Amino acid sequence: MIVDFHTHIYPDASASKTLAAIQNRAGISCFSDGTQAGLARSMDKAGIALSVLCSVATKPEMVSPTHEWLETVRSPRMIPFATLHPDRPMGAEEAESLRRKGFKGFKVHPDYQGFFVDEKRAYPFYEAAQAAGMIVLFHAGLDRGLPEPIHSTPERLARVHRDFPSLRMVVAHMGGEAVFDETERHLLGRELFMDTSFVLRVMPPRTLERFMKSHPAERILFGSDSPWTDQAEELRFLMELPYLSAEEKEKIAGRNAAALLDLPLALDSDASLRERPKPV
Repeated sequence: MIVDFHTHIYPDASASKTLAAIQNRAGISCFSDGTQAGLARSMDKAGIALSVLCSVATKPEMVSPTHEWLETVRSPRMIPFATLHPDRPMGAEEAESLRRKGFKGFKVHPDYQGFFVDEKRAYPFYEAAQAAGMIVLFHAGLDRGLPEPIHSTPERLARVHRDFPSLRMVVAHMGGEAVFDETERHLLGRELFMDTSFVLRVMPPRTLERFMKSHPAERILFGSDSPWTDQAEELRFLMELPYLSAEEKEKIAGRNAAALLDLPLALDSDASLRERPKPV
């Protein structure tokens, strides 16, 4: 089973406006219309069985409405992560309630949400997520078009990992675009996950090879950042990397994610990459 651990969709009524604003700000292209139906079409084209949906509340009052919307788009093929905001406290009881509702993790984007990832005001939330056994997917590094400073650097993320060693951390963008040297110093080899979203084909080839060889294959997750990359092309690129074994590719493309998301082993054991539909 192929799993894309990092995708985005937007409500149908606002998707086109949101995509236009991000494209204008960041100078990047989109490869679907940003809707749930558009993501499903992209997944069909790529042969992807499951996508994790990432949404961010940029204001405290957006947290509850975002969760309500995310529950409407949950499906067997799409798993939404919950959101949070540092100015809206979240304790262990609420985190556990979200877990019981089916949310397996949270997505945080400190640049959008206005906090440094290792600020002490975020620590009660990390404690709650850790206690609930929930995943936290952190944006990391540069986000094109957003002003300095970078709020989620590899060094700051390493500090969070040190202080919360049992937190199920996923660091997006292989540690973060534009901060790969810092990622190499502070994150590679740690017992945390990194996803490949957006940077897989952007990273300098030798840097990508070094990262893939230095960080355990068991802790790397395929992610596209759809609609901001083409899922089929990202997956094809991963599958053609000459220095990864077939087993390592299988782990990165889906097996690691299935285990982290606590999905049934039947989805992983027999559905090998050799049997998956080929992207068209």
